[in-house]
Amino acid sequence: MPTAKQSKGLILLVDDDINLRGILHRFLERSGYSVVTAGNGREALELVENHRVGLLLTDLMMPELSGFELIRTLRHDHPSLPIIAMSADADLRNDRSLELATEAGAHVVLEKPFAMSRLIRELQGLLAAPEGQ
Repeated sequence: MPTAKQSKGLILLVDDDINLRGILHRFLERSGYSVVTAGNGREALELVENHRVGLLLTDLMMPELSGFELIRTLRHDHPSLPIIAMSADADLRNDRSLELATEAGAHVVLEKPFAMSRLIRELQGLLAAPEGQ
């Protein structure tokens, strides 16, 4: 595990799909980011307490504590934390999950599958923004 306490750019990746989590984790590390991972929102909250997280990248539909609940909790406790929400369920015509994620406090929403180049652009933009934006 990286010495996360010192890194403003530490990404907390949260997804209950272990395969996708592994793919994203490897891709982000190869792209030069420090990453810690969690399989659900509860694990993510524990990691936030023990690491200086610079950005949250979270799935929305997860067991135990959903991405929506995680976003709302972190938005309350860490209002300046940049958040990217992602969901595979957004392609359903009546599903408002990505819109609801924005209302909960996500800065960016991504519909799975998404281009890795877009993810990197969004990360760069959010991590380069001044604190509090």
